[in-house]
Amino acid sequence: MKVYVVPESYRPSTKMFQAEPNEVSTFAFYKNSWGAFQLLLHDGKKNHYSLDDAFSIPDAIEIPMYRIAIESKLPVEAQFIDYYLGGQDIGYGDKLLEEKAKTYTGDRFAPVYVNIPISQTVASDSYPVKINIFRSFINQKEQLICSKDILFEVKDFTFANEITKEFHLDIWQQPSNLARTYHVPMWSDRHFDLIAEMAEKLAALGQKAVTVIAGEIPWKGWFNYIVKDYPANLYEYSMIQVKKSAGTLTCDFRYLDRYLAIMKSAGIHQEIDVFGLLGVWQPPFFPQVKELEHPEKLVIRYYDETEGVYNFITDKKELKDYLAIVFQHFKELGIWEQVYILSDEPKIHEVEQFKQALKILKEVEPTIKVKVAFDKEPVLQQLLPEIDYPVTSYFCTCNNIEKLNQTHPGKTQYYICNYPTKPNTFLHSPLLESRVQGILAYHFGTNGLLRWAFNCWPENIRQDVRYNVAALPIGDLCLVYPSYSGHILLSLRYKQLLRGIEDFWLLHKASLENEEKTKAVLAEFLGNPDTKDWMIDSHQANPDYFLQTEEDYQQLREQLIGLIH
Repeated sequence: MKVYVVPESYRPSTKMFQAEPNEVSTFAFYKNSWGAFQLLLHDGKKNHYSLDDAFSIPDAIEIPMYRIAIESKLPVEAQFIDYYLGGQDIGYGDKLLEEKAKTYTGDRFAPVYVNIPISQTVASDSYPVKINIFRSFINQKEQLICSKDILFEVKDFTFANEITKEFHLDIWQQPSNLARTYHVPMWSDRHFDLIAEMAEKLAALGQKAVTVIAGEIPWKGWFNYIVKDYPANLYEYSMIQVKKSAGTLTCDFRYLDRYLAIMKSAGIHQEIDVFGLLGVWQPPFFPQVKELEHPEKLVIRYYDETEGVYNFITDKKELKDYLAIVFQHFKELGIWEQVYILSDEPKIHEVEQFKQALKILKEVEPTIKVKVAFDKEPVLQQLLPEIDYPVTSYFCTCNNIEKLNQTHPGKTQYYICNYPTKPNTFLHSPLLESRVQGILAYHFGTNGLLRWAFNCWPENIRQDVRYNVAALPIGDLCLVYPSYSGHILLSLRYKQLLRGIEDFWLLHKASLENEEKTKAVLAEFLGNPDTKDWMIDSHQANPDYFLQTEEDYQQLREQLIGLIH
């Protein structure tokens, strides 16, 4: 049995002819953070593995059982890593499991993610960690087959309690998908329990924005009615129930208000992003509410109490009434200053109707603020004067960030989605590309990062993360996974993104001490700080950049901490 101890950013996969993993025996970490590494086991055969004192017999009773025991004076948390199939039928490790026992086939490592929380009160010292691997068969005494000794060095530096405070993270939530995936009634108590768990996971990353759906199916299911490569139902439904009685519209906000309250209790309330009222998608072959007297085909469903049927708003006055009611409710909640009307990637042929629709919204409420995700430079150029908060694709950001920071200081973000090819957070992406996002946000001068999907799960997500692979690289749809037990599981990508947000905090802190030296350290790390050289075209990244290693990131940290001290 080969046993390797490797950095936390190692990406387990089933690629053939991989280089032998580079082992590490000493790790340096800091207080009020966490230390982590991976343990890889492999002998080319199918084996059953368990953690700590778990006793588990595999279905194939003839195969050996290996027990992994980790000892340290520091608290230790160990989780198996599960694989998902990516492109070219290569499996990639990503999901962190709850189970304490798992069988792995001989074509892959049995990977374990080892997490060691480091409190701010831990003494600065070196802490030995011992790893013992035992082998047994059913009803046989265990035999120690391997021991590994590593050293955790806790450095004399403490991260702040709120390292995510300055990082404005906006990952869109898919609450309807939560209910579907766990087979619970929409807006039931169980659904809201899941929403609370989702909020907790988002808050730990520093999430600042709440996704509010105020019109039905704004993304039209991301083409799930056309794309049939892998089954998926991705429709997102409104949080607002609308009724019509004697010609008058009324709204029931109980689900929206409960959603907002849960998010706020988790610390997510700085921005309220409202979807479904502007820039709704109009993809081909999708039935529209054609009778609607409005530049865009908004979908506002209501219950007609007189007729006892559901219908959709088509009258422009009724639509304005609905908009006014919604805006007034936000004002009554005292959160109007945090509200933005969101539009996702308007197309060049939709610019005029976008302007007309925005004009109508402002007729209803002149003080509305608009946040738009732009993926095309011509659209950005035409609509930028109309926008309060521009969010630009990685490509648009690389080419336009200086202008954006001049026209909208403090209100710019960049986003990653199905491109660039690198650095990104796809299943196949090197994990350090997830981590570098925090560094990029600092270098761009944006206030943070936007990602379009936290939990946009296809139907068979517990076994298969693929959907629309011709357009959406595998893994683009989520950063977390659903468990069988009814909880939300983290991923290696999630962990590395959080590590990158720590890097953002370090850069921000170091710049307060010495901005010029911080810029010089960062420029050395990046190799070429000129963002206009980072992309070959709108999708393809320059392959010469973002090849940094774990050692490069550790060196960057040490330099920044040296500036802070």
